[in-house]
Amino acid sequence: MVTVFSVIFLVAFTGGLILAVFSMLHGVERARIKRNRARAPSPYFNLPALAAFAAGFGATGYLLASRTVLPMWAVVLIALGGGALGMTGIISLLAGWALRGVVGPMPPDGEEIQGQPAMVTREISLGSAGEITYDLQGVEVRIAARGLDTNTLPAGTEVVIDRIEDGVAFVEDWAAVEQRL
Repeated sequence: MVTVFSVIFLVAFTGGLILAVFSMLHGVERARIKRNRARAPSPYFNLPALAAFAAGFGATGYLLASRTVLPMWAVVLIALGGGALGMTGIISLLAGWALRGVVGPMPPDGEEIQGQPAMVTREISLGSAGEITYDLQGVEVRIAARGLDTNTLPAGTEVVIDRIEDGVAFVEDWAAVEQRL
């Protein structure tokens, strides 16, 4: 016999599965990063944790409501425990495995770093990489750099970052970029 509580538990379970698929397809970090790049994603308050709670609550509650003769308060209490166990499992997974290396500001995406002004701090020549410095969210970043062309870029030259690959920035002299504009 289908009761109102059985329907509520089924809706919670289905909603949890939908949230889990949505977070799998759209990611956890990306949504968090867009709001505040300086903050690392929280392993405690995120969409997968909510999805795990809803799915655990719904599955446990539906099975108990439809297969046992327990009073409804006991079913809801045990279902809350099932949701808490599901949430604890996903939090442990995220905190211990998926987000363990996330500390401090997130590295910029390719679109965000392209066009970033920087200053050469160690000469960049055709045969060797130099070094540049630029400001990222109020923090000075130093990174190895290579030029996009064959020109030597002495220390103190203003450059524009084209991209960063494997920890090396590829830069172009600001004067050359300015001429094209």
